[in-house]
Amino acid sequence: MKTRMFGLFIYILLLLMQLSFGSCPDGWMRHDSTCYHFSHDTEAMLVAKLSCQVLGGALLEIETAAENAYIAGYIKDKYSYYYIGLNDIQEEGVWVWVESSSSASYLNWRPNEPNSVGNDENCVVIDKNSGQWLDVACHNFFHYICEKKDGDAEIIG
Repeated sequence: MKTRMFGLFIYILLLLMQLSFGSCPDGWMRHDSTCYHFSHDTEAMLVAKLSCQVLGGALLEIETAAENAYIAGYIKDKYSYYYIGLNDIQEEGVWVWVESSSSASYLNWRPNEPNSVGNDENCVVIDKNSGQWLDVACHNFFHYICEKKDGDAEIIG
């Protein structure tokens, strides 16, 4: 009986710790209070956005230099470019986040960007080499990064 009570106590303790500290679902990486998913496939921006939603998140909104540095450090040995959730589709030159519809307060453009080559570059990718951003055509296929707050993470088990 004591062994069974002890086992139940340990199970409850572990469950409480998981709830307190949070966790990210399989395929997601935790950094601070955010879970990130770095895609292994490429999509056009709209499909990347929908894929993030299906996974329970949203296309990445980079809010600080520290967050950008973490993302850049993680992707530096990965694929060339990753979509983030910034665009100027509604109004040229006015960069807003796809999910929150808020203006970007932090920007990290590569020199001479955004340049809107051919007036057809309304979406943004982060470059693995520099961690800087450049505008691209939204129909191009790139990897993408999703995010969700750790509190939104589904706990399974």
